[in-house]
Amino acid sequence: MTWWSKLFSEQRAVPQWQLSQLQSWSDMGIGPPPVTAGIEVTTSTAMEVPAVYSCVQVLSQDVARCPIKLRHQVAKDTYEDAVDHDLFEILGSLANPETTSYSFKLQMMQDVLRYEHAYAEIIRSPDGRVEALWRLDPTLMRIDRTRARVKRWTYNGSTTWTFDPSKPPIFELSHPSPIQQCREIIGTAAALQHYVAQFFANGARPGGVLQAQGMITSEQAANLKEKWLAFFGQGGARRGVAVLDGGLEFKPIASDNDESQMNETMAALNQMIAGVFRVPTWKIGDLTKTSYSNMEAGELAYVTSTLDPYFELWESSLRRDVLSTRQYGQFTITFDRSALVRNDVKALHDSLAQGIQSGIYSQNDARKMLGLNPIPDGNTYLINSALMPIGDANNGPTT
Repeated sequence: MTWWSKLFSEQRAVPQWQLSQLQSWSDMGIGPPPVTAGIEVTTSTAMEVPAVYSCVQVLSQDVARCPIKLRHQVAKDTYEDAVDHDLFEILGSLANPETTSYSFKLQMMQDVLRYEHAYAEIIRSPDGRVEALWRLDPTLMRIDRTRARVKRWTYNGSTTWTFDPSKPPIFELSHPSPIQQCREIIGTAAALQHYVAQFFANGARPGGVLQAQGMITSEQAANLKEKWLAFFGQGGARRGVAVLDGGLEFKPIASDNDESQMNETMAALNQMIAGVFRVPTWKIGDLTKTSYSNMEAGELAYVTSTLDPYFELWESSLRRDVLSTRQYGQFTITFDRSALVRNDVKALHDSLAQGIQSGIYSQNDARKMLGLNPIPDGNTYLINSALMPIGDANNGPTT
């Protein structure tokens, strides 16, 4: 009986309430089935594929380096940084006494990309204020519902939290993982990577042939091979000088990788994996079809189409879990996307200069975006090339 037939023949013996909690192959104790290439693709083995690892690192680092801003609404359509709020430091500097905000966001994003879920315990004071966020290992978390259909989290089989709408105990991120959804492509890349490693370890074909002019015995052939490998084989003198007598001749066997198109296949798989993660190929080291013009346009598309959905996921999940019902309409949580465009200094300065001349920014607004201290009288908003105060614009030209 195969494990497939055994599984479904024994399924009737499993209580229905337990079947409702089986979420994956691992929950049934048999692990994920191998892909067509014969590779068992798990989260750990997938991360051994360079393209997958690069995509996960790129997305996690780009999200982590964008500051989270907690802002308080002081008037209609007017918000200010809520620097006096406890969450301002937790979201912007220290998630807990041991973890910086950057490290916390990096680890949580890696969990989402690898496992489809990320969890953090919300530590609250007796009056309900958030004091810290501690990441939890998603592989040790189990989610189900009580008989009253209330959501329940069980961590490592012991600690249990029950959902409280006024004070959620867990901060949770959920998003489909490319690793879980595209195992066939990743498995093919892993299989090819394994084959290439064996190929260059002399696992595909011999490096050469020792050819004699006449017949030799099996014992003589074995002795020749042993002595040759001892001096010129793995770990031997790679650049030594061979002295052959008795009519022996060494004929190397050339290995033409182009016949199997391994390089082209590997490049195509890397491009497909980058496409699955929606990451530009130059961010994972493929610069074959890259120029300055398409990189500049690609960076903007990357921010708006790839990172923005993750920013929206973080912002809405944080508002749901860390803000109380009373605070929900008074505060907003946003990521500062400007951190992603700071590399192009000329474009940034041109944009700020145009904003100052159009009355959108004051000089101190622009200096704050550049990380500079304010200057005296720098809060005045100016317009046009004359840089006159907006309030004087209706008084006509001065003489």
